[in-house]
Amino acid sequence: MTPFRRGEEDLASLLAGLRAHITRLEQGRGQFERQRAKSAPWLIGLDPIDRHLPAQGLQRSGLHDVSPRAHGDQPAAMGFALALALRRLADPEERRPLLWCRLAAHEREHGRLYGHGLARLGLPRHRFVTATLRKPASLLWTMEEALKSGAVAAVIGDADAAHADLTVTRRLSLAAKAGKCAAILTFARAEPAATASHTRWTAGTVPSVSPPHDAQAPGLPCWSIELTRVRGGRPGAWILEWHHAQSRFSLVPGFSRRTLHPGTDQGGTEAAAPGPALRAG
Repeated sequence: MTPFRRGEEDLASLLAGLRAHITRLEQGRGQFERQRAKSAPWLIGLDPIDRHLPAQGLQRSGLHDVSPRAHGDQPAAMGFALALALRRLADPEERRPLLWCRLAAHEREHGRLYGHGLARLGLPRHRFVTATLRKPASLLWTMEEALKSGAVAAVIGDADAAHADLTVTRRLSLAAKAGKCAAILTFARAEPAATASHTRWTAGTVPSVSPPHDAQAPGLPCWSIELTRVRGGRPGAWILEWHHAQSRFSLVPGFSRRTLHPGTDQGGTEAAAPGPALRAG
């Protein structure tokens, strides 16, 4: 065989190999896109709020934190943190449970988690595991190990600024990324120290509106929330109600920090419509 003929065969073999390699890359990309499409974005579900978040919504594999607006608002912060986690669990492709780590000191001050109450907020019992620990360091270690394991969809944990500093929260953020799950810290007091969280929220209690058929009955859980920090987004403030049956939020009619909620009652008051109300958090 002449050298010229051998060169043509080598070139044909090289081109065939390149075509096969490109085909494998395209097939792999298609599989990746299909796998990514299975996981719905983690969103609040309200366009006025989701516009403040990055294009992909909340970071699915990252750290977030919620702080009380004022003294006594920690139950509101815990309720809003649970609602965020339930939005994550509502993804039909998400089968893993939720782990909630509590500090014994916080339980003594605010009470233990109540199973029937959690069920009323929309958390199925078979998708919920809780652990109570005495030391903050033990709680943070438990959260980190659970996140790295990838066995849970999300981990909620009590925290205080003295122990959940920038270094510790960076470790939690990396653990969440490694386990492809979310972490939500609920701080005991307002204005915690700097953290590595992708989003930072504050939550406060506001009066809830009783249903029209029973003026003495409690209304839907209602929170005044503020997005104080978000990577790739912008801050904002809203007043929200939580609908447990559909695992969704809705805007309370009226004003939110002197800004009208789009599409709501223009004659509403700042917190909620007038009428009998109970504080709900």
